[in-house]
Amino acid sequence: MRLTPILLSLVTVSLAAPANYFDDAYDFSDELSDYYSKVSQYINRVKKSTSPSASCDTSKISLPSFASGLPAPNGTKPMYVALGRGTQNYTCADSTSASTPFAIGAVANLYNATCLAANYPDLLESLPNIAYKISLPTTEYATFPPANLELIGHHFFTSTIPEFNLDTTEAKQFGVALTKKESSLNAPSTAVKGEYGAVAWLYLSTIEGTVGNYKGVYRVNTASGSPPDTCEKMPSSFEIQYSAVYYFYGS
Repeated sequence: MRLTPILLSLVTVSLAAPANYFDDAYDFSDELSDYYSKVSQYINRVKKSTSPSASCDTSKISLPSFASGLPAPNGTKPMYVALGRGTQNYTCADSTSASTPFAIGAVANLYNATCLAANYPDLLESLPNIAYKISLPTTEYATFPPANLELIGHHFFTSTIPEFNLDTTEAKQFGVALTKKESSLNAPSTAVKGEYGAVAWLYLSTIEGTVGNYKGVYRVNTASGSPPDTCEKMPSSFEIQYSAVYYFYGS
């Protein structure tokens, strides 16, 4: 039996993981246990299988079924899939219950989960539930545990425009998706809420200035990220840790 490179990456804890990874991740044992249980099941299947090794065939990628509440891809095809890990950012006019938090964007690292989406979508679906509690690596291009995913880009807001920059190095130029929100869907009741709740699932269309053939971006499988209901006892600006999976569709 020979494990595929994808499975090897799933069972190997990254040496570049942050120092607090083991404390934080293993305290969060239910989700991590479920993840490694699924990995073990796939390894056992590979032991008994004579089929070819898993590949990164993007034609096998599909959105999770709950995303049917968002607009359909409409003839576009999946190009990349990324695990996003970062913060949702908010401001408060004051620190009283009379004010509500106002969303001012997000900042996240994007890690390449394309092969995972093509071959092990159930594992990918469970990753945000673990990832939102894991600190980002201190070295920018380090892989992200527990699946050892490589950095593919960054998500941030330019003014009020959600941007996904997938140009990470001179050798890895995958384009830039500038987007606008078209539709949202409350996260399912099963989503990991964190302290205040999971942020909504989204469909964003691309706008002028996009580099590459991107047509739309889906944010799904969200974990945490929502603010409290009011600004009571909150600072004027604050961040909420979150994770999500982003599907990039194009022509």
